[in-house]
Amino acid sequence: MNCTRSLWGFVKSIFLLAVVLLTGCSSLDKVLGIGGGGSGTPKNATVSGPYTVAVTSTKNNGTISVYVNIVTQSGTSLSGTPNTLVCQGNVVANCVGNDPPVSTDTFIGTISGNNLQINLSYTNAQGTDTVTLTGTVSGKSISGTYTDSQGDGGTWTATQSSSPAGTLSGAINSTSNPLTIPPTLTVVTTEGQNSALTGTATIQNWPCFASLNFSSGMAIGGTLTLSDSANNVLIIGVPSGAKIFSIEYRVGSSAPACSGDNGTGTLTMQ
Repeated sequence: MNCTRSLWGFVKSIFLLAVVLLTGCSSLDKVLGIGGGGSGTPKNATVSGPYTVAVTSTKNNGTISVYVNIVTQSGTSLSGTPNTLVCQGNVVANCVGNDPPVSTDTFIGTISGNNLQINLSYTNAQGTDTVTLTGTVSGKSISGTYTDSQGDGGTWTATQSSSPAGTLSGAINSTSNPLTIPPTLTVVTTEGQNSALTGTATIQNWPCFASLNFSSGMAIGGTLTLSDSANNVLIIGVPSGAKIFSIEYRVGSSAPACSGDNGTGTLTMQ
């Protein structure tokens, strides 16, 4: 009986040695049930949907907010939709993009595993700036460092944005002709396919319009844009706090009332 066991152990050892010689140690790991069984190709992180990117300069502590809808085009490449917004200091009036052919920002990148590189190009006071952002994906957030073509550099973080659709209320006032009692408004929006926004607004104490009908609009990252083409009114809002939006309105030169007026305000998600 002992001889039989010894013979079986010898045969088993010869078999495992043959596996090592023919296929390598990784296959032996699989046979023995130990180790990772080979490195393989790492799965790329999923990065898609609306994102808010906060960029902070380590040279002057300046900040830039980037609002983008990311579309993963393939396993390794991604891009933002053409309406990407870049807002210096997160101030609505400083936002550029989503205004072709006057200004269009580009946001393209590659991803390998959890490592990400993005090239962002937009126009500022110094001209066209190309920003290279490198970072690491962790769940629904991304963080890393950046350099740009104008000699700046710093850190950045990105988080997925919630939809701005819903009921919002607040107040606005004209920049050039402010009213003693600011007009109040309630905006109700719905988000459809491809981040499209539509909705309505009811307004009190505004001599321009009592209501607006937003036939078109867009949720870009965490921001909102709403357009009433009949009355030639545009509203742009950027997040400035939890459920709070800083907004700017513009009345076009061909509007039936208050042509050329513009102003600012605040809306809060209800």
